Amino acid sequence: MKQKVWLITGVSKGLGREIAKQVVNKGDIVIGTVRNAEDKENFESSIGTKAFVIDLANTEQIPSLIDAIIKQYGQIDVLVNNAGFGAFGMIEEFEEEEIINQFNVNFIAVWKLCQAVLPFMRGKGRGTIVQKSSRVAITAGIGNGIYASSKFALEGMSEALKQEVEPFGIKIMLAELGTLRTDFFGASVKYAKNSLPLYTEKLTDIRASTKKLNGKQSGNPIKVAQAIIEAVNKDVPAFRLPLTAGTIDAMKAKIAEFQNAIELNENLARSVDY
Repeated sequence: MKQKVWLITGVSKGLGREIAKQVVNKGDIVIGTVRNAEDKENFESSIGTKAFVIDLANTEQIPSLIDAIIKQYGQIDVLVNNAGFGAFGMIEEFEEEEIINQFNVNFIAVWKLCQAVLPFMRGKGRGTIVQKSSRVAITAGIGNGIYASSKFALEGMSEALKQEVEPFGIKIMLAELGTLRTDFFGASVKYAKNSLPLYTEKLTDIRASTKKLNGKQSGNPIKVAQAIIEAVNKDVPAFRLPLTAGTIDAMKAKIAEFQNAIELNENLARSVDY
């Protein structure tokens, strides 16, 4: 089979790096994105494939990135929108700039990357876009509301995008992940600049509780990478790919919540139509 060209964002560490490593080992071509020259050198020397330095929050750089890849490789068969981070804190604690940054990286950059690759995929009549979503895009909780909001937005966009690009032979897949044993709650995590003690007193210390998770997450990034690659190579059997027990539990809880709302309100809901 002809080699596929994979563009994977955020390959300096964690899941992105693991996906890149496994894809290269299977014989496909990987282009990664990193944020600085040091990460580029480390990735290229250890994984043995090319990386581009780009801050995806600066979305105006994205079209030139895609053009450069197409010029060099002729195609992008798989886009894995892996790059992102979690901003944690109570909703009231955040400043507007922090929320804008969260959405720039987790949503706007993803939209821009999709927009930039779609013309080339459409021209080939095929392509796959993998969106890294999260368990919190199914059920948000205390202290993760801003991060969850960025992932809820990603899910809404991806549901519509799936239907829009199917006629052109392009597949969209949401990888809905629970907590993985990466540095997501280590160097990658960000917290609201403001901290209101009253929430800690009444609810929880989100900063302390998330830091305690670091290194103890139940999800295995090696197995998750394997599952994502397998789904891509099987031409995306399902739009949603739930990974980790926590994601399945969140789905079941959401279904039960919806079912309860239907049972309590179905007659009322139907009665307000003309």
